[in-house]
Amino acid sequence: INDLHKPEIDEVTIKCDKCGQQAVRVPEVLDSWIEAASASFAERHFPFDSTQKLEDFFPPDFIAEYTGQIRAWFYVLHVVGTALYNSKAFKNVVVTGVILGTDGRKMSKNFGNYPDPKELITKYGGDALRLYLLGAPIMKGEDVLISEEEYRNQVRGVLLPLWNVYNFFVTYASVDGWVPDNKTSESKNTLDEWILEKLDKLTFDLSNSLEGYNSPDAVEHIRKFINDDLSGWYIRRSRNRRSADFYHTTHTVLIKLMKLLAPIAPFIAEEIYKNLTKQESVHLTDWPSSKLQQISEYNHLLKMDNIRNITEWAHSIRKNENIKVRQPLAALWIFGDTKKEEEKYRDYEFILKEELNVKEIKYGKYEDVVNTKEKERSRNGSWYLDIQITPDLIAEGVARDIVRSIQEERKNIGTRLDELVLVTLPTWPKEHEDYIKKNALVSSISEGEFKVNRQE
Repeated sequence: INDLHKPEIDEVTIKCDKCGQQAVRVPEVLDSWIEAASASFAERHFPFDSTQKLEDFFPPDFIAEYTGQIRAWFYVLHVVGTALYNSKAFKNVVVTGVILGTDGRKMSKNFGNYPDPKELITKYGGDALRLYLLGAPIMKGEDVLISEEEYRNQVRGVLLPLWNVYNFFVTYASVDGWVPDNKTSESKNTLDEWILEKLDKLTFDLSNSLEGYNSPDAVEHIRKFINDDLSGWYIRRSRNRRSADFYHTTHTVLIKLMKLLAPIAPFIAEEIYKNLTKQESVHLTDWPSSKLQQISEYNHLLKMDNIRNITEWAHSIRKNENIKVRQPLAALWIFGDTKKEEEKYRDYEFILKEELNVKEIKYGKYEDVVNTKEKERSRNGSWYLDIQITPDLIAEGVARDIVRSIQEERKNIGTRLDELVLVTLPTWPKEHEDYIKKNALVSSISEGEFKVNRQE
């Protein structure tokens, strides 16, 4: 027959192999959703398999389906669970939205309204797809348009910054001859202590998000930590440190971070973890634990947030005044009770000096410093950035520009990170020659047209 529905199916009979008689269709047939709703116990052949106990597997811990199943599978699950066992049908559920095609209609093979997923995975990787879907509003029941741009953003916003951090670490650890040790005491450096506190808070937040089946929040926690905290602040502020404490801390952070990342981006987590530890797999490790009870227990999180607010404000002043960051400035003033403010910021002064490129952090009263309209442009109620540039500061800024130019040329000619070079310059501030040599790995400077050469 061509149609397996009623009434045509009523005409079909099948010979029974056991008795030899013709088997006919039973007159009553339950809706097929009854079968689907019985899956959680029927797959175990319960109750006919007496070796299993219902409470060991029912109700299931977790199910997931899209919004179209609210009036179908989800509903009938509850009907069956209540009718048979007087029980809820499941403990946790994720209801996803619909992935719409590029034309706004539901994705369809017939319409062909979506980019080829194989090409996207080949181009951007499976981790990018997982980050995209797990972090999208679709995981909160909203419909989303398939977007290659959003797919690509997972590489730019998460995977590439992470890989750059890993690459920076292994490159310079190798150059400096650092190898992992059995050190148990943690660094007392403020940046190291802060990133470890941030990582512990990430563990706490990520655990809560995943235990609550909230994957968009989990992905956002990961993105912020990798892009904003680890790459955008910790590594950037530690580039000139390259100490044993820095390497040990970064190694510790990367290993724990890979364990946290493993359920979300399993491939890059596996690659980095195995390379750093030489162990079999990150997916065979335990989920990390957090010490966090309340945020006030941390010494650095809230304080560092304030430091980052200061730097954001000061950079905006530089931008408004068209003063590039490589140009040193005299001072950042912090107003208030001098003794209290010194105690508050003492451990962070080196960060402010390096990030803002200022010579000093000073404390005092607002009235003593801001007394002209020109100075009014570079202050707020609590801070003041001295934007007066002296000839000495100009010379130092020139030296920093020269270092940057030499470093760019080193990359162009492919020098090793620890390789000394010979440099010719048309002019340079002689009082800062040692600074140029040290920071650009220059063995000698001679006068002439700008050029960077390898030593013979």
